[in-house]
Amino acid sequence: MAIYIDTPYVFTPDPNEDNGPRIQALMKAGYRWLQINGTECPIGTTVLLNRDDNWPYSGQIIEPAPGIDKVTIDCSGVGRNPDVPTDPSYAAIDYEGDVRPGSYLTSLAAVNTTQIFVADTTPYTNGSWIVISDASTDFDTYPMPLDGPMEVRQVIYVLADSLIVNRVIKREHQAGAIVALCTPIKNVYIRNLEFTGNCAVGLHMHYAQHCVIENITSVDWTGRCMLLLDNGGEYNTIINSYCTGTEAGTGPEQNVWGVVVEGQDSTRIINSGGENCGAGQAMNYSIDTVSVGAMARLNTVNVGVYTASIRSGFLHPQTADPLILDTVITDDCEDCYMVEPIPFV
Repeated sequence: MAIYIDTPYVFTPDPNEDNGPRIQALMKAGYRWLQINGTECPIGTTVLLNRDDNWPYSGQIIEPAPGIDKVTIDCSGVGRNPDVPTDPSYAAIDYEGDVRPGSYLTSLAAVNTTQIFVADTTPYTNGSWIVISDASTDFDTYPMPLDGPMEVRQVIYVLADSLIVNRVIKREHQAGAIVALCTPIKNVYIRNLEFTGNCAVGLHMHYAQHCVIENITSVDWTGRCMLLLDNGGEYNTIINSYCTGTEAGTGPEQNVWGVVVEGQDSTRIINSGGENCGAGQAMNYSIDTVSVGAMARLNTVNVGVYTASIRSGFLHPQTADPLILDTVITDDCEDCYMVEPIPFV
């Protein structure tokens, strides 16, 4: 017997109402394959890809029903945080990662090692997922990760003063870096959605693993970022996704990012990008992440690799008419690349 219902639930949205609570209820009821049977599906309440206890809806599929090419999601009802308009949790679809305090490194975690030493091993068990955050180094003040260089690993064995993790460390982490607990979301497939209106992010996922995001676009979009695979993801794929903004720039109310990944490891972005944004496509503090055939024009910066990324970059990006810079790799990146940009067609 299947754990979840293995046929799609065909959901007919109300084009004039907030469909967020209904979608949330269907996922809570166990429907892991949702097909939206309508071209208009406003979302005014953030759809969280997790249960009430924060456990993720791994394996979730969200797509149009047969015969519908694309579903337009007006997320103006979600809007922006009135105090912090850049707050990415104000998203149409969101997963935050169930992050909890753990401990912190007592010594340097070196590249190519699988053992890390922590002040207290009691928060962890065999199988725990952890995030090592270089930007957060004062456990007593704030024991949670911050935006910046990080890595996610699974604990496979707990020792008296150290943890053995499932894969070698790729980035050096200094003593004091916090080692928080998290819960990745896996094998999500979301495709053929078009965002319109204004919220901080259209589709926003932390700690995503082996997820596929395909054919996400925008129209009359005034949000901050259309598509953001945020901190702690690995082995994800973004395909054929393109943001059309309305006001390029870096201000809190402008279209800052089109398609962006942060804190990723071995993620791929294929034939994706944006226009009229602060950055059409960008990657921040990512490792072994590659973009192939990016498309970007009329952006403040068309495509860029930023913030201590390692071995990451762009192959054959298609770019044109930057407002300030066409391509950029910041100086703090290591072995990153921008290979043979070609004209936007």
